[in-house]
Amino acid sequence: MLKWQLLFWLRSYTVNNMDGFSYQFFNTTVSAWEEMKRCLSVAKKSIYWEIYALIDDAAGGSFIDILCQKAMSGLDVMLVVDAIGSYELSNKAKDKLKNSGVKFQVFHSLSPIIGLSSWWKRVWHRTHRKVLIIDEEVVFIGGVNIKESARDWYDLHLKVTGRIARPLLYGFARTYINSGGRREEIKHLLHPKLTTGLAHLKDKVNFILHSPIYAAKKSPFKKVYYQTLDMAKESFNLLTPYYVPDREFIELVSKAKKRGVKVNIILPWKTDIKFMEYMARAFYGISQKAGAAFYFLKKMNHGKAVTADDKIGVVGSANFTHRGLFLNQEAGVSFSQKEMIDDLNHILDDWKEEAVPMSDFNFNSKGWYRRFKDWWLNKFKDYV
Repeated sequence: MLKWQLLFWLRSYTVNNMDGFSYQFFNTTVSAWEEMKRCLSVAKKSIYWEIYALIDDAAGGSFIDILCQKAMSGLDVMLVVDAIGSYELSNKAKDKLKNSGVKFQVFHSLSPIIGLSSWWKRVWHRTHRKVLIIDEEVVFIGGVNIKESARDWYDLHLKVTGRIARPLLYGFARTYINSGGRREEIKHLLHPKLTTGLAHLKDKVNFILHSPIYAAKKSPFKKVYYQTLDMAKESFNLLTPYYVPDREFIELVSKAKKRGVKVNIILPWKTDIKFMEYMARAFYGISQKAGAAFYFLKKMNHGKAVTADDKIGVVGSANFTHRGLFLNQEAGVSFSQKEMIDDLNHILDDWKEEAVPMSDFNFNSKGWYRRFKDWWLNKFKDYV
């Protein structure tokens, strides 16, 4: 057991060099934190960070200190946090950031504004992205937040090094302005010079950005998730902490089963949000009947990822819920490079090996109480 744990830990620190960029996966919150802090401490020019949850507790205090130190030393440091996700970020920490020269903004503040309908719309639209860009060429992207309560979680974060971050820089600039930042402070990212010599990477690595502000009825994450399932020939893996599928997904699972595809869904048995446990359990029976195999981890796993065979991999911040696919600002990356997909599949396979398969559980046999509860929870599926 110790040998397996050691291999699992080392895998998340394997750095692979590709043509024009390198990458590194992290499968725990702490391992991602340590590398993020290391890279932040050696930043030389700029730090741009859009994050859902940054709290100045035992976990976040050191990050805030580094940001302040870098801003005071002359680096261009910009930070956008979500008003709800970072609700516990203290005023003292906010003042410290601003007084140190960090250009700090809160996405969709909860303060009342003129027009109740406009305020309510802003409340529902959150930035759930976790994107850190250092010196415009080191990118961290995935599911990792900065708060002490997440310290012992499994999670999935990807570090990509190389000058391929232009779409993320542009996306950050738009969020910064939409959060109240001055356009002149960020205009250098709105029209960056095209990076030459990297066109061949477009088919290997693509960043995915979604914002309901600009495309409320479209979801690039739903498109890539569902197309990935539809194209799978042998296996499809979905890693998500929260599972609230729609009818289309269930139908795609059924079609995949008829093609002989193994559909694996990996998620924690108990999540950090109790209500989401109940929501997910309402869909286990019908999903299992359609052909999905569930793997439940005893430990909280906050990662979000998809793989299909050895053809495509996706890592990001979007949960498999209506809110994650449509209502939140989200960010991720899809890739077709075989080495990256193999590494991600290895991580998912390790989690499946550790998990408890639920194939023996009969979720299709329900008493009246469970049927009533599932009916009631189903009414809320479009709001979570």
